[in-house]
Amino acid sequence: MYRILIVEDEHIIRKGLIFGFNYEQSGCVVVGEASNGQEGVERIKELVPDIVITDINMPIKNGFDMLEETIDYMYSTIIISGYDEFSNAHQAIKYGVSEFLVKPIEMKQFSHALERAKQQCKMIQTYNNEKERNDLVINTKLIDKDFSTIHDEIINKMIQFVNENYDKRFVFQNVSEEIGYSSTLLHNRFKEYMNMTFNDYVNRYRIQKSIAYIKERKFKLYEIAEMCGFSDYKYFNKVFKKYVNMSVSDFIERL
Repeated sequence: MYRILIVEDEHIIRKGLIFGFNYEQSGCVVVGEASNGQEGVERIKELVPDIVITDINMPIKNGFDMLEETIDYMYSTIIISGYDEFSNAHQAIKYGVSEFLVKPIEMKQFSHALERAKQQCKMIQTYNNEKERNDLVINTKLIDKDFSTIHDEIINKMIQFVNENYDKRFVFQNVSEEIGYSSTLLHNRFKEYMNMTFNDYVNRYRIQKSIAYIKERKFKLYEIAEMCGFSDYKYFNKVFKKYVNMSVSDFIERL
């Protein structure tokens, strides 16, 4: 059901819009009303409607100021006005208004306007879903350094060690013994060159690997945790949430 907010200062017109149309038949429901633009702002922030039906000329705050103040809420708008002026219609386009209706309102015309507003809602939802997917992709790019540009032999050996041993449990001393340099030298060199600690890099690499396994949908989560060097699933989930900003289960749900 599409959630509708009606903002109109004339009481009779507002109630006519609320009760004079079969919204349920159109897959909609009126969730609130407001008698001026300021009330409209408050209701939009409170109710987060899908469609706002509003007048332009209202006390305290007009319709355009209300739209300007709540533009980030991304709803579809139908404007109703007693003034058939091109300037108003032109300004309505600026706010992505789906329809501009002139009073008195014909119900057939109103019905068509509502259908177009619903189509715009679908477009907004598609945009939001796509943005969320893009954000998800960005959030899972945990290691964005181009390793082809690394010309430090010691750093490359440390990275290669992680590539070959990320699925095992190891401590930094193991890296030191494998490469043949002191732990202090390796720790400081890696942090200076990579702008992150070695432990941070290992966790990022393991979580990046776990995401790839999750996307394959072939393994159970505890298996993925073990395959990425985490012996304890709870700790794996804790590290995952730190780097991806959501739990493993939330990530899977979004996928």
